[in-house]
Amino acid sequence: MAIRILVPLDGSPLAEQALPCAIALGRGLPAELVLFRAVSIPPDAREILDKAGAKSDALLDQFEAEANEYLSGIGSSLREAGLSVRHIVQRGRAAEAIVDYADQMDIHQIVMATHGYTGTKHWTHGSVAERVLQTASVPLLLVRAQEKAAKDSRQPMLFQRILMPLDGSQMAEQVLPTATTVAQALDAELILFQVPIVHVYGWMTGEWFLPVQGVLATAEQGAEAYLSNVASRLKGQGIRVTTATGIGSVAECIIQYAEANHIDLIAMCTHGRTGLARWTLGSVADRVLRAGSTPILLVRAR
Repeated sequence: MAIRILVPLDGSPLAEQALPCAIALGRGLPAELVLFRAVSIPPDAREILDKAGAKSDALLDQFEAEANEYLSGIGSSLREAGLSVRHIVQRGRAAEAIVDYADQMDIHQIVMATHGYTGTKHWTHGSVAERVLQTASVPLLLVRAQEKAAKDSRQPMLFQRILMPLDGSQMAEQVLPTATTVAQALDAELILFQVPIVHVYGWMTGEWFLPVQGVLATAEQGAEAYLSNVASRLKGQGIRVTTATGIGSVAECIIQYAEANHIDLIAMCTHGRTGLARWTLGSVADRVLRAGSTPILLVRAR
């Protein structure tokens, strides 16, 4: 079965910063890239146009034609580079159109930027990208777009080192199939990472506090043993794997390790748990996405 990657674009250079990641995956997996753009007129704007006697449907036709021309141009340049590409323009609100198309057309992954713009409308983590993240059922690779792109958006991203945070739970390990497929396809090194978290309850004060050094050392040894076990399984599949641990805030440790060790991609689940500490979209994964600059591949745990 052919692998299909959906690449939502809004016509801006910022949104196009997702293309290097999509191109790398398209070549490595290999996969068909489906360039996607949604066009719509907000209800309030449509009401104003109707009152002014303007034909909103005619304007929407124009938007659709422009979107087709834009995507066709990008698709042509990518085909010249040997990629399998097609494009689609659909009417509707961006987030809903993206998720609906992904569900209906058997899309395997979505790759998009967390910021972009079309006129006065913005794609931010708080709008389109966030709504896609909250509702999409397929893995989502998000690229933090920069005001000044560091490289040509048509050049593939070099994925050499992929950081995969795990918390020891089966839920968090649901990222493994997606991450290992990407690592094998791109011949990348996979770094398994864990931040051991141990809390001790003071029954007299009724408060949680961090453990003494000896308890933390034991927790760190347990984390290393767990990661070593997972690494052994993956090495049996021919994947290049190393392990690492950190001490401190989970999200901060992930971000700091990624920045200090030239990590090209972070792959993690949006849900997991270690004892009383929970990894959810609203905590660890969310903080890594908001504060870090490394592209992040998120898999919704079931």
